[in-house]
Amino acid sequence: MNALSNKAFLLYFFSNTFALLGLWIQKIGVGWLTWEITQSTFWTSFVALALMAPAGIIGPLFAVFAENWNMRKASIILKTLMLLVAVLIWFLQFLDLHTLFSLASLSIMQGLLSACYHPVRLVFVSIVVPRNLISSAVGLNSASFNGSRVLGPAFAGVSIALLSLESTFLIALLTYIPLIPVLMYMPLRKRTKSSDNKEKFFKRFFEGGKVALNTPIIAKGLFVVFISAFFVRGMLEIQPTIAGEILDQGSLGLSLITSTAGFGALLASIWIGFRKNNDIKIENKLVSMLILGLIMSSIIGCTTNMYLMAIAFIIVGFASTVVGIGTQTIIQMEVEDIYRARVLTWWSSISFGSLTIGGILLGFAGEYIPLNIGMIVMPIFGFVIFKLIVILKFKNNFI
Repeated sequence: MNALSNKAFLLYFFSNTFALLGLWIQKIGVGWLTWEITQSTFWTSFVALALMAPAGIIGPLFAVFAENWNMRKASIILKTLMLLVAVLIWFLQFLDLHTLFSLASLSIMQGLLSACYHPVRLVFVSIVVPRNLISSAVGLNSASFNGSRVLGPAFAGVSIALLSLESTFLIALLTYIPLIPVLMYMPLRKRTKSSDNKEKFFKRFFEGGKVALNTPIIAKGLFVVFISAFFVRGMLEIQPTIAGEILDQGSLGLSLITSTAGFGALLASIWIGFRKNNDIKIENKLVSMLILGLIMSSIIGCTTNMYLMAIAFIIVGFASTVVGIGTQTIIQMEVEDIYRARVLTWWSSISFGSLTIGGILLGFAGEYIPLNIGMIVMPIFGFVIFKLIVILKFKNNFI
């Protein structure tokens, strides 16, 4: 039995997945519009990654506050504010008034709200289902986020190619709506809250990092996440730049590479979300998926053939999604309720912060050298760093 057998979680799962898809549809639309306005690899990468940067920089700070929030109220307020930003993005496009400043500002604003919502979303799933279904719910919730992270861009690419940016932004904002009434009325379990509210803020802040580093399997998982995010996922997040700079195929190229990466992520999400309890543990697959992602990322930089690149993106989408979901699942299962939000947002800080820096550096490099050269070199460099740390720090005794 998996968590989808629980009616409350089933309703939450689909409405939340729908909302997450809208967030990523909007992200790709904003990134593509930035490319059309600026023709700059740096600014396109910057705006596209502005959604991720706040979670990477200040996510753990929000987590300390979020531990004792009313999760229902926090979810409703934050999702409503995100809907309003989406409406503003669509309305400015409807009036044809977008500039680089408006796109960057609204992306950062949406990123701040997403960073605040992230610890809420990660904890929320644990108060929807009973204890015996948490493992399945964690996997499905992680699959929902990571799958939508690539499926949303896939849909956006198709929508931009067949419809228009205005229609794409309208679709994105409509996807936020169904989740709000679900959050208002769904039944929730009571959860254990932190009893150390009087402790100093930064003591609680760093305590999450201490718990993560003192749990070997989590520490190793976070290292894998860093390598994957910086050297693999950063490339996935700048697909509008790749489509415009390397493929030179307009929205058709964007549609294809985002769709195929989404297909790979979907395969990974299905595989993880519906595994049985006696299947091979996901942590045993993290290193192999990391290496696969690094290899295929470098191969993508070696070709300008749209169809070969699409095949490689399928594999990269699969591998990076397995790493993302697998490490989140490990944390959810290993950490107590009172520390879960803090530890999970250390995960998100490393993940989103690394992919933001990696993506922006790649975009910046594209201003001075051919972008494909940077795409070839970065994964190779990532592999070398991974092997050196495994040998020197972990003495070849890894996950």
